[in-house]
Amino acid sequence: MRRALLAALLLLLTACNISNQAGDSAGTPIVGPTKSVSAASQVPNVVLADLANGEKLHFAELPMPTVITFWASWCTTCRKEFELWRDPRLASKMVGINVQDAQASESLRHAAFELMQTNGTSFPSYVDSKEVLTGELGIIGLPVTIVVDSTGRIIKRHDGVISKKMLYDFVKLS
Repeated sequence: MRRALLAALLLLLTACNISNQAGDSAGTPIVGPTKSVSAASQVPNVVLADLANGEKLHFAELPMPTVITFWASWCTTCRKEFELWRDPRLASKMVGINVQDAQASESLRHAAFELMQTNGTSFPSYVDSKEVLTGELGIIGLPVTIVVDSTGRIIKRHDGVISKKMLYDFVKLS
């Protein structure tokens, strides 16, 4: 019994330690390394809902190549990226994927869309309502930014708040 308790405690401590990342009060990573994702990493063709109006869209119908930012309205570190999202030069190369806001209710989906409007976001955002996309990509903390090439392969990933320079570098890759 004592060994099992010790093993569980060790597992818990290991799971909570995200190397090279500092968390905010919600435990969301705010600083993280850029990760290269293997060329075999293919984004699944999931059904997404437009955050603005709820209309359905298959991931494969998104313009590729593209930079995708995963965010949520409750994510305090995601809000640190909002000033970058106002840049109209990024709009044609970026898409947002909202995580969890629309799962609870239609009113939360609408509130997340209003948050984007209030902050002057210049690109469209969609909802991964069943979290298939986030699950397949192993996304646990937010924000996460990825670059998807024209074939749907992930070629770059960054966990945590992204800098303006890094975001422009990501856009250049797309």
